[in-house]
Amino acid sequence: MHVGIDATSLLVPRPRGEGKTLLRLYQEIARLQPEWRFTFFGQTASPSALAIRDTIPNSRIVLFDLPGFRWNTWENIGLPFRAWRQRVDVLHCTSSGTPIWSPVPVVMTVHDLIPLLFDDGAGDAGRDLFRRRISAGVRISRRILCVSENTRQDLLRLYPVARDRATAVPWAVDPVPDPAATPLPEFDGRKIVLSMGGGGARRKNVATMIEAIARVSAAAGPVLLVVLGVSDPAERRSLQELAHTRDAADRVLLEEYVSESRLEAYFASAACSLYLSTYEGFGLPPLEAMRHGVPVIASNRSSIPEVVGDAGILVDPQDVAAVTAALDRLLCDPALAREKRAASLARVAHFSWRTTAERTVEALRAT
Repeated sequence: MHVGIDATSLLVPRPRGEGKTLLRLYQEIARLQPEWRFTFFGQTASPSALAIRDTIPNSRIVLFDLPGFRWNTWENIGLPFRAWRQRVDVLHCTSSGTPIWSPVPVVMTVHDLIPLLFDDGAGDAGRDLFRRRISAGVRISRRILCVSENTRQDLLRLYPVARDRATAVPWAVDPVPDPAATPLPEFDGRKIVLSMGGGGARRKNVATMIEAIARVSAAAGPVLLVVLGVSDPAERRSLQELAHTRDAADRVLLEEYVSESRLEAYFASAACSLYLSTYEGFGLPPLEAMRHGVPVIASNRSSIPEVVGDAGILVDPQDVAAVTAALDRLLCDPALAREKRAASLARVAHFSWRTTAERTVEALRAT
């Protein structure tokens, strides 16, 4: 089989969760199906192109660009035409949408339906584009892969016609590299509360994290909330002002995007992880923390309970008192922290890239 993949989320200078998981998924698919061929379509070359070539046998990368952002011409015209020209057997559209037409069979992956469910800053133009893309996907896709059961249910509420074609295929994580990273020496003596909760989206709910960390009791000892992914200058200023007004400026560190090695060191340093997003299609950050044995306090909304289960502490993400109480419990009770650490490592075993790849292969074959 020759599979075409929309790899725009991967072939960017700095791939985020969607792009990184796409690479990992196809590395595993290539191991399961060594006779298959893969063509990754993108707009720009990036370091990720080397990762594709080096780790996915029988793969090639096709880059092209088209003018016409407003009409999404790259996806609506260029992608299906190039897929046909490359003679792919199936086109995997990996970013919650598809072209409006395709001369080859299509499988779509849906990560979330956030722009159609609430206002998270996408604006009218972004919301309309998302609606057109996912509506096209529901219309033409032979199979629809949703990254969680919660996302699948959201899709079916808006598009009941997709019921017989939509299935939940969750993401996964790999074991922690051996040897594991060492803690960061500059934080010695402080309890690190780690959050991969930046990124500028309103639903990430960073303000509630700062409010809660400002209220953590003295019994917890010296604490530091480290929030990763805060790259927008306006967001940074707003959060810094909030921390200052709550007399918690010395308890909050806002980081931009960090290297993989520094991220591993943060996991090694963390006393716990805090993830208070009000909505996620899957919720990869808490799963990443759990695979490192970091106890998790997480939102009890959307797909996040599917990921965390009873291994972490689930809270109302907008209840500052409940979040503060959970932090006090975990930071002041070493026995509870050990219990949650062990439960996290056991929980992670339920999320396997092999299983995710096998179910994706089934969908690609079924077209």
